[in-house]
Amino acid sequence: MVLFTAFALAGLVAIGLASVTIRKTGRAPTGYEVDFRYVNATAKRVLVGGGIQPLTDQFHATGTSYRFNGRYDPWKYQPGDFYVSNPSPQLPAEPAYKWPYEMKSSGDGVWTYTAPLPSGIYSFAYLVNCNYAPNCSIDTGQLVIDPDLPPFMNVHGDQVASSFQVPFDANFQASPELNTNFDYALDAPAGHRGTVKTVNYTSPGSIHPAQDVHDFSIYLPAEYGSVPGKKYPLLYLSHGAGGNGADWENLGRMSHIMDNLIRLGHIPPTVVVTPSFYNLDSEGPFFIYGNKSLSVPVPPAPHVRGNFQKYLFPWVESHYDVCQNASCRAFAGLSMGGVLSYEMFVNATDMFDYYGMFSPATNPPYIDAASVAANPALLKKGTMVAYGLYDFVFPQARDLQTAFDAVGIRYINRVSPFGSHYWNTWQDALWWFGIKVLWKPLPFGVQTGRQRAASV
Repeated sequence: MVLFTAFALAGLVAIGLASVTIRKTGRAPTGYEVDFRYVNATAKRVLVGGGIQPLTDQFHATGTSYRFNGRYDPWKYQPGDFYVSNPSPQLPAEPAYKWPYEMKSSGDGVWTYTAPLPSGIYSFAYLVNCNYAPNCSIDTGQLVIDPDLPPFMNVHGDQVASSFQVPFDANFQASPELNTNFDYALDAPAGHRGTVKTVNYTSPGSIHPAQDVHDFSIYLPAEYGSVPGKKYPLLYLSHGAGGNGADWENLGRMSHIMDNLIRLGHIPPTVVVTPSFYNLDSEGPFFIYGNKSLSVPVPPAPHVRGNFQKYLFPWVESHYDVCQNASCRAFAGLSMGGVLSYEMFVNATDMFDYYGMFSPATNPPYIDAASVAANPALLKKGTMVAYGLYDFVFPQARDLQTAFDAVGIRYINRVSPFGSHYWNTWQDALWWFGIKVLWKPLPFGVQTGRQRAASV
């Protein structure tokens, strides 16, 4: 059985793709194999990198150094193995370790590689005559996006990797140690699929994608537009440092996760907006993936919050059928987007009733008793703190929880047992945010998360 990967371009009908093929084999080690095919007649060496990683297991993993992870070749997969976000090695700087995802060519310019990957989301690009992704450049042709699997993005250069999702096979991937079934991010059945597209909106002072124009991506549930006058719950979902508003769809398959949360009755049909927090104005750094380093400073969270309150939030509410009160609005984000979510929680408390801080890269000072005394509404919100067991922000996330504990803020906590600072963790966080937090009764208590969908 051959499953060709499919990718929805700006909400259009999905298309079949042949450069990356996902095949159900029904045999070890994972029950699935992924074939990569790339044509380049002049290349001397091609690696699959830019996001795809070796595997490890929870008994040989650490959150502090990639050198102590298992770093197994996928052909050596055993049930319970998973990948963590570690920088790909600069070959041949480590002669004792060989990067597993090396493509081969018979001399005709057609490069191929096959890997038996387990369930999960994988982002990738081709590294041409380059051994280390951070040293590769699109401008020089060393980092190449798969031409047959273009990423979801607003304008050219906004993304530098493609992605695909591998299903779960219980016959080969089931493990007593942990559950690594990510099928909630696969396509929902026909009739349950929402649409996702990029939108340019008026934002005075913005410098990308055009002067005074900024952008976001939006997910509209399958039901949207079919019930006259209906207003839908609204979730804002932020990217992290070095990202943009298309990340959640391109790298995290957000729309698929939302489709399945809605289809299974965990949440009512919900609109999701994924904004971009770079390039809001000329005061901040200019950043797009295609021509800037990921070391570009992140705009201060209070500055982003003020801009969104002034331009983004009113624009969304005036152009879409979404609710306009806190009880059916939520804000969540990953990494520095988790910092932005915390900023919204503390300083835009009345705008949202639900907050998700995924792998939050927060730092003190945190809220204290005086903060809560001045803003008692903080005690009445629905909040989730989620991160991975191998996440490098683990200490910061725990410090944030300690601050919440000290002032009596109740929250839901999810520690992904396979998670690092990467998309497997954030897919997991969004999934459980939907099941346990979104639109659940407030204030949170010991029964929170035991209910299913709530009426909003």
